[in-house]
Amino acid sequence: MERILSREPAAAEPYFAVEKLKVGVAGISETAGASFLTGCLARYLSNTKKHMPAVVELGSGSLFDSYGMDKRFAGRSYFHFYQTLEENKSIRGVRNMDEGINWILKTPQEDGIQLTCDQKLQLVSHAKGDIVLCDLSGSNKLEFPLLRNMDQIIAVIDPMPSKMLSGYGLLCNIKEYEANGGNVIYVVNKFNRGVNRRQMLDFLKLKNHIVLPLVPTETIYTAEYNCKIPYTLNEIKSLMQKPMEEIALALNF
Repeated sequence: MERILSREPAAAEPYFAVEKLKVGVAGISETAGASFLTGCLARYLSNTKKHMPAVVELGSGSLFDSYGMDKRFAGRSYFHFYQTLEENKSIRGVRNMDEGINWILKTPQEDGIQLTCDQKLQLVSHAKGDIVLCDLSGSNKLEFPLLRNMDQIIAVIDPMPSKMLSGYGLLCNIKEYEANGGNVIYVVNKFNRGVNRRQMLDFLKLKNHIVLPLVPTETIYTAEYNCKIPYTLNEIKSLMQKPMEEIALALNF
């Protein structure tokens, strides 16, 4: 399928070695928006020029196709982390830099590869970047060793009642992790005028949370057809910038 690669002119991609913050981004239900938030937060952090984020897919995300990585890396090599790990080869010192972000994503040919928990931990520990955003999309039950290895968890919640009900078990797991000393940021995604805020809060029983507004569906389609990270579109950035600032502040890094 031919898509348009619409982006800013390529610039030299900087890299600097600094202390690393590991952040797991988990949706409590299917299509809660963990991958969407991961990509937007990565681009927001990159825009600050203070951070070099890395995005690591540890669940069932598909950002490689969503962002048109084949076009972004046309004429230059893309390192296949998952295949390399499956072959028991080293992944030390390598990175896939684009738009100031180190992308550690599954390519279509790596889609069938199932990494062990230890291999996932290797991806995280060797990821080049100061903030490593781990997309945990599609995980019905979070692996405890992964959680324990994270400095922070972002729990993404779709406020539709059926989605909250289906994700209740996972939400309880995350709350238990928090009660045992884990750091959790709760994000209610897709918030809109149809949401009954009182009923939502009565069900979730959250002390603090950050709200992301519902983004018009057509803007997501526009981003994909142009191989763009959604946050680069002005229509989305204007809605998301303040919540991204709140999340970045909550990360306290």
